[in-house]
Amino acid sequence: MAEDITEYTDKQKQIVESARSIIISKGIEKLTIHEIARDLGVTDGALYRHFKSKKEIISLLIESIERTLLKTVRDTASKTNNPVNKLENILASHLSYAEQRKGITFIVVNETLSLKDKSLQRKMFGVINKYLKMIKAILVEGIELGIFRKDLNVASASIVFFGMVQSIVTLWALSGFKYSLRKDRTDELFRIYTKGVAC
Repeated sequence: MAEDITEYTDKQKQIVESARSIIISKGIEKLTIHEIARDLGVTDGALYRHFKSKKEIISLLIESIERTLLKTVRDTASKTNNPVNKLENILASHLSYAEQRKGITFIVVNETLSLKDKSLQRKMFGVINKYLKMIKAILVEGIELGIFRKDLNVASASIVFFGMVQSIVTLWALSGFKYSLRKDRTDELFRIYTKGVAC
């Protein structure tokens, strides 16, 4: 867990869940102190005691994504010593994470870009870079074990992996979440990916 992220209070957890729900159902443009207060059944003033602006709430939401998603990736990767299995497990767990949260990570990424707030964009960029760093480490491990190509550009390959997940979740979201992100929908994509990085 990142050292600069403080523990949440129960009220902050409620606010994060409310913000997540509003963004998914109405879009980030509808995320306001008033809307969250109404969702939680409290006054605007009560909410202002915890957060002064929409930006602070989005910042906390990004921290929540960092906590939960990166922990999911780390825990999944630690269950096997095989780099291919690690990547396959990460793909499955990331999609499960997205399905449980209605693709909130990529929604926040896209909406953060639309807000044109540099500090929020840097924060989200940092989360994605940590994710990519973990994927790169697994790819390097695979190269050292002779499983992946020695000439593999791990930076590019990690971006392709992240892009694969993003594409799957984006298409699913555009469908209105009409189907499950179950494993048999992604097996062929993962096979193509591993074929590209394997020796």
